[in-house]
Amino acid sequence: MDQKEWAAAVDAGIAAEIKRRRAVLGLSAEALAARCADLGYPMSRQVISKLESGGRNGPTPAELLVLARALEIPPVALLLPLAQGPTAHPTPLTECSPWEAVAWFTGEDRGAAAGAPEAGSPQAALDAFRRHDRLVRTAMLSSKLAAERRQDAQLAAPEDYERANTTAGQLEVVAHTDRSDLLAARRALREQGLFPPPLPEALGHIDPETA
Repeated sequence: MDQKEWAAAVDAGIAAEIKRRRAVLGLSAEALAARCADLGYPMSRQVISKLESGGRNGPTPAELLVLARALEIPPVALLLPLAQGPTAHPTPLTECSPWEAVAWFTGEDRGAAAGAPEAGSPQAALDAFRRHDRLVRTAMLSSKLAAERRQDAQLAAPEDYERANTTAGQLEVVAHTDRSDLLAARRALREQGLFPPPLPEALGHIDPETA
């Protein structure tokens, strides 16, 4: 596929996905334009109609971001739709499955890279944020479970108290470890010059720098 054909195909794919998603949400072009305006980046109904019909080149990066937000989907779902065919072309001379293209775009697929990414690299930053996200979910779950088991122990019959108390204590140790790991991950992000995202309210107390 030559570069002009490829660029046209990318624009056509985005246009088709904007139109499809707008139909799923039951939005007119005017309603979608209003959503974009509400997000602080006005786009007229005419511009959206031209994008969908191929009357102009594909959206600019800024337009792509705002349209994706207005359409309630990740930007990559507009740029590399998963349901438009069995193959995708993330570059003119690259052919792969749609999922492989998305994984490359989001940094899930490191291609030929092996081992840990270079410190300070974009891939290292992505990995650090993904690990932080996993640790948040893990700490939320273990903390909730430990609290529930502690409450169960307090309400247990005398003959069941020792077992329930032991189980609650074990889960509290796990939850404490998970929260410590999360705090360490947040400190590691800061050491890389990155900004940890806000913690859920239930975990906000573990990080003195954001408490």
